[in-house]
Amino acid sequence: MNDMDEYTELIDQRLRSYYEAISKEARTYHPFIGDVSAQVGEFLLRKGKRIASCSTLLTYKGYTDKIDDILDVCVGIELYRHGILIHDDLVDRDEQRRGGEAFHRLFAHDDRFGESLAVFYGNVLFSQALKTLFESNFDEKHVGKVIKLFLDDYKAVNESQTLDILFEYKEPTVEEWYVMASKRAASLFRASMLTGAILGGAPAQDLQILEEAAMHVGYSFDIQDDIIGTFASEEQYGRSTDGDILLGKKPLHVIYAYQLANGKEQDELRSIIRAKKVGAEEIDRAREIIKGCGALAKAKETSRTHARKAIELINKTSMSDESKNFFKDFIDFVAESLDWYK
Repeated sequence: MNDMDEYTELIDQRLRSYYEAISKEARTYHPFIGDVSAQVGEFLLRKGKRIASCSTLLTYKGYTDKIDDILDVCVGIELYRHGILIHDDLVDRDEQRRGGEAFHRLFAHDDRFGESLAVFYGNVLFSQALKTLFESNFDEKHVGKVIKLFLDDYKAVNESQTLDILFEYKEPTVEEWYVMASKRAASLFRASMLTGAILGGAPAQDLQILEEAAMHVGYSFDIQDDIIGTFASEEQYGRSTDGDILLGKKPLHVIYAYQLANGKEQDELRSIIRAKKVGAEEIDRAREIIKGCGALAKAKETSRTHARKAIELINKTSMSDESKNFFKDFIDFVAESLDWYK
């Protein structure tokens, strides 16, 4: 087991204990609320890399060489992240998440019932995330800074998702995409990395460097994630990757295609994306145009450029070498995985 697996297991253990207690408490209010809380626990504990909470843990460890006292905060990071994911899946009409059904698909009554619970419990998870911070044993001044960070970045990610859905109905420029992306994954990495740094007593200079690094990590991750959402096979992704095209989304590789493809191909791509109800043949054609005009290659290189910048910045901090290497390995993995999608 490598360090990442070890830290993930520690966070999972703490998260499991937390939600067992939450579900037990919820049942004293109403049996159904207890049942829903148990479903939330199952959703939270589906296997996957805890990138956000491990970022908090490793940043904190990088300044303190400790991990035990940050684990409850890592639980808060996971609650924060999954509340956003529940809402994302609902808005994007995704039916699966990490090998299981999306949260709004878990309930048997009808669509409105599941969708309503997804709205409510996305909000519940954010509330629980803040509560874990209030109940932590860290200095109140530092906790206050982290709570403000959570509130700022929760607002930011919701603003970015507002633009993301707007872009389904218009053609954004590259500059507009960056405005949107500056508050998407970048907000998650800012919250997770700076939480660990603030609670770990990082110097002010490092906080500034890490905030800039988180922005570049977010850009690199978003570009890669959007490429996966268009070009990965269903076997690689664990669910259909037709959704982004069917929703008319405009990730960076589509914006580049509108610039790089010839006039006829641009019109064809626009027609497919605007239609939102097309078959497998049209979706494959859209992928061919994006690849053929060089837009996919350009998006990959843009992601790699941000990855390199993030690593350069993190290396300038006073974090331990172990923590720097964690981020380097993670960021390298994001960049290298771009070669899987051709």
